Amino acid sequence: MLDQATELRKLTVHQGRDATRQQPCAARLLVVAGGKGGVGSTTIAVNLATALAAENQKVLLFEVNACQTDIITLCGLDENDSQTKDTLSSGDLSSQPYQGPYGFSVLPAIRNPTDPIHTQPAGPSHHLLQQLRQQQNQYDILIADVGNRTHGVASRLWNSADDLLLVTTPDPIAIMNSYATLKTQSTQDASSQVHCVVNDIESKAFGIDVHRRLDQACRRFLGFSVLHLGSLPHDSGLKEAARQATPLVTLAPQTAAAQAFTAMARKYSEQRSTTQQPGLDHP
Repeated sequence: MLDQATELRKLTVHQGRDATRQQPCAARLLVVAGGKGGVGSTTIAVNLATALAAENQKVLLFEVNACQTDIITLCGLDENDSQTKDTLSSGDLSSQPYQGPYGFSVLPAIRNPTDPIHTQPAGPSHHLLQQLRQQQNQYDILIADVGNRTHGVASRLWNSADDLLLVTTPDPIAIMNSYATLKTQSTQDASSQVHCVVNDIESKAFGIDVHRRLDQACRRFLGFSVLHLGSLPHDSGLKEAARQATPLVTLAPQTAAAQAFTAMARKYSEQRSTTQQPGLDHP
């Protein structure tokens, strides 16, 4: 996967690779993805953003979705608000992000809901990343929820990520799809670190085993390792949190799942603090 700073700066201009060396940006781009639908990538993105904000990280959370606004819903924001409608209809990030009620900023879905998901041209993705670059100095972390999309804007974000967080469940099909997605999207550039979260587990040992199998396959056949950011136990409270449009981390912070989100945020923050900042040229 390509270095984020190089990719974002390359897409900001039309002159090509010689124009990629510009002023460094502060934020890291964390792309949250799933190998298949229904594994919980959006729920994890929202709760992780909430937990990172609680760790005093400045976070901007946004999603890439052709027809849904799940993040807006899960954050308890009004989809009928005029600002939301304007951004949804234009796919433009020029307006100021919402300062969400849980300590992080939110942008609604960034694609025109009437556009076919597989036919988005290069121009809008160029424009998107250009706009994201303009946002970067205001944040520590940009979190992009791309779901299981691998085309258009989502593909460019994959290739621009400093960190990729792949969400899977113990379901064998989900694990196979996760590996297939990594195989399809990844390159041999080691500048982007791949993490995984195993969702809906029965025990920590089970989550560790799923990670081990995925990591071994990636090491053997793809040439890179996958870090285990954490596992999430099955928790019916997640559905209740969604119903109340409140992140579980806020609604029920003492539950095992909420504490797992907090542990993942702390772990990622620690890793981020020891990782070379974007905008610096890697040797």
